[in-house]
Amino acid sequence: MVSISRRDLLRGLGAAFGALFAGRAGSTTASAQEASSPGTFRFVHLTDIHVQPELKAAEGMAACLRHVAQLDPAPDFILTGGDLVMDALEQDVQRTTLLFELFTQVLRDNTSLPVHHCLGNHDVFGWGKKHGVTAETPRYGKKMFCEVFGYEKTYYTFDHKGWRFFVLDSVQPSDKLLYEGGLDPEQWEWLEEQLQKKPANMPGVIVSHIPFVTVTVLPDAVQDYQFRIGAASLCKGAQKVSLLISQHNVRLALSGHIHMVDEVEYRGVKYVCDGAVSGRWWKGANKGFPEGYGVFDLSPDGTVKYQYVTYGWQAVQT
Repeated sequence: MVSISRRDLLRGLGAAFGALFAGRAGSTTASAQEASSPGTFRFVHLTDIHVQPELKAAEGMAACLRHVAQLDPAPDFILTGGDLVMDALEQDVQRTTLLFELFTQVLRDNTSLPVHHCLGNHDVFGWGKKHGVTAETPRYGKKMFCEVFGYEKTYYTFDHKGWRFFVLDSVQPSDKLLYEGGLDPEQWEWLEEQLQKKPANMPGVIVSHIPFVTVTVLPDAVQDYQFRIGAASLCKGAQKVSLLISQHNVRLALSGHIHMVDEVEYRGVKYVCDGAVSGRWWKGANKGFPEGYGVFDLSPDGTVKYQYVTYGWQAVQT
């Protein structure tokens, strides 16, 4: 197994922006020892899978799941990070249905682990209003995601071995874009309420598809004397969210979406933007970050240990 540790991830982003964490191979022996400490459990984060019939994507997803099955210690569950399929935003109902059926079939055939899903922008059906799809089309928007996976809402909580996970919906409609990052008012109120209900000594994990905090989106170019980050790349209200979760013993904020890897420590919270199972959408490594997934070992004292693990996929040459 090839892993990328935090130390190995350090790469210079340039004098203007400081450090960016990038991937290269390292040993996994230490991580196996750490995960075996009493009370510690492991989960894996598979984000930006973008499964589709083309580019052998289903074979790649299956290979990733088989690699997960070989981890030692074994994970307790799989947490997906959104963009499960490629893609529902601008497809008709037949194609979108096929994609979700393909995803669930590959999952069913290649793992017996419990799975918790997070919504990504490519999992939202029909917002692009193409192929005759309208708001009146059955299963429009986020309804298909909820129906496929049996969720009442696109955001929810679950507990595991003394930790509480808050799985969020960070994909919101936009007047000018297909979507933008952030939380709607109802979800924000729900999050505040749920954090208040969590026992103060219980460590928490926030899960979103679009990042709240990451350096992977920092731009190189200046436009009108400003550095600009698109509203579809980062969640609005990031400072507000970061302050809130720092007050409620949240130890990890986990995201995907960017297909690159970094770790940022901010206000006592570890923010991890995890790499993509699909790499560059099943066309190889994305800006030097290979196809892979996150391995997380969480301890009762709130300690979080993270590795980005590659699984040896060779992309189809196109």
